[in-house]
Amino acid sequence: MDIAEMERLVREATQDADLHPSEIPSIDLYLDQITSLVLEKKREASKHFEDRVLTKTMINNYSKDGLLSPIKGKKYSKEHILQMLLVYEMKNTLSIGEIKRILQNLYGHEAYDSRMLEEIYSNYLSLKELERVNAWDQIKRFAEDARLNVEDEGDFLTLLLGLCAMSSYLKNTVQLLLSAHYPELIDEKVREEQEKEEVKRQKAEQKAEAKRQKNTKETKEKKDDKKGKEKNADVSSEEGDA
Repeated sequence: MDIAEMERLVREATQDADLHPSEIPSIDLYLDQITSLVLEKKREASKHFEDRVLTKTMINNYSKDGLLSPIKGKKYSKEHILQMLLVYEMKNTLSIGEIKRILQNLYGHEAYDSRMLEEIYSNYLSLKELERVNAWDQIKRFAEDARLNVEDEGDFLTLLLGLCAMSSYLKNTVQLLLSAHYPELIDEKVREEQEKEEVKRQKAEQKAEAKRQKNTKETKEKKDDKKGKEKNADVSSEEGDA
């Protein structure tokens, strides 16, 4: 792979499309209208992001998990849509429990209102655009500082490993910042893991019980079949004696 092809791929990998607050109607919308609005915007992104859509099921789950403010009726306000978009942006890195704690802290802030939310989201999009624009230059500089030739197979693999390490460091940084700023998240995470283990245990028990019942039923059927055959043999024997 030459440097030009690598640049093209990096730009494609970072060329998503974001719905800006000014593009969100001020009137309340139904679920179908929201998903269509987001989908239409996502079509402006590179093909790499085609399958990353916001679905009705996802929105319903966000609501059930308490990630959105209470909804009246079947329509969602602009504030709700901004909340959905924030969750959507965080869910690839954070757990639902972590996102919930972050948003609950935000919603409970004394200065929180729809304007504050819109300002946060707008500032985030500005930062994201800056990251998108600088992504290739940063990766190129990373390779140059390490004196890597991307056209060399060994150097190319070394670069990939370095980028994987960088991704891991960034994710760990996010986790540590969360733990420091929201210490109660540690307890929630423990509870989440315990709940997951409990669900696994219950499923394993249900599976074992279903298997036991199946084996019992098959054993009974075999016994009944054997008894039936023995009975038929006895009848045939008696008829032969007669």
